[in-house]
Amino acid sequence: MSKSTSIHQTAGRVLPLLLLLLGVSAAQAHAKLVSAEPAAQSTGAAPAKIQLHFSEELAKKFSNFKLVDASGAVVPLMTEEGSDSKSIAAAPMSGLRPGLYTVTWTAVATDDGHKSSGSFVFSVK
Repeated sequence: MSKSTSIHQTAGRVLPLLLLLLGVSAAQAHAKLVSAEPAAQSTGAAPAKIQLHFSEELAKKFSNFKLVDASGAVVPLMTEEGSDSKSIAAAPMSGLRPGLYTVTWTAVATDDGHKSSGSFVFSVK
């Protein structure tokens, strides 16, 4: 067997394995926000609790959110248990006054450890 044939056979075995590994890596998903209470862009009564639901199980120690009012002041929150392993929740420590609020979140998925982040707004009437 020539050197050239040996190289081609090795490449023929390694390349499919490499493509498989790259495909598995690309298939791993980051945690994406699926829904929230209150919902993004919604207007309603002041929520007693804010809960975010994600597409992946979360590393809760590293996943969180903050709430900011229209003036830019951070609203103090009390962390609460989410409804499942894909959710995080917190309650405002005092009632929210009418106005626009921004939720800024960070989520770390347990399966791949990658961090994702985003934000959305809701209004209290």
